[in-house]
Amino acid sequence: MGNTIHIISKEYLKTTELISIIEKIAKKLVYQVGKSYSEEYDITDIGLFKENSSDYLSVRISCKSDYNDTFNNLYGINNYGIMISIEYSYEDKILIAFLKEIMSEVPNILIYNEETPNGIDSIIFNKSQVLNFPQKDAYKLLNTPSI
Repeated sequence: MGNTIHIISKEYLKTTELISIIEKIAKKLVYQVGKSYSEEYDITDIGLFKENSSDYLSVRISCKSDYNDTFNNLYGINNYGIMISIEYSYEDKILIAFLKEIMSEVPNILIYNEETPNGIDSIIFNKSQVLNFPQKDAYKLLNTPSI
């Protein structure tokens, strides 16, 4: 993989709800799905990929205790927790379509990227910005503060 972004929310959504939403999106976008669950860490990992393509997303759904411990005024972000972490490759072509769909399906979430061109900082995208992403180059887009 290459980079990680996070989907953050003010309220925790149940893992089963998120899995259902992600599977629905994958079906719509014709992505293949592979799931695993770690009982020890209470974490669900979902792999999304397109057949005959090297693009792959590694989606990790946080457990409730991790969600609650995620942010405490980090970079000026209050009352949000990391619900989902997504690892993607530098040349990824499927992430933007996935983000557009999940932003449409789940209310009141933001995309959070802390690995910026200037080092550790934060770039946050809201629903309107994500739905209007003009291109499919995830790395370039998610590392550009002004869209």
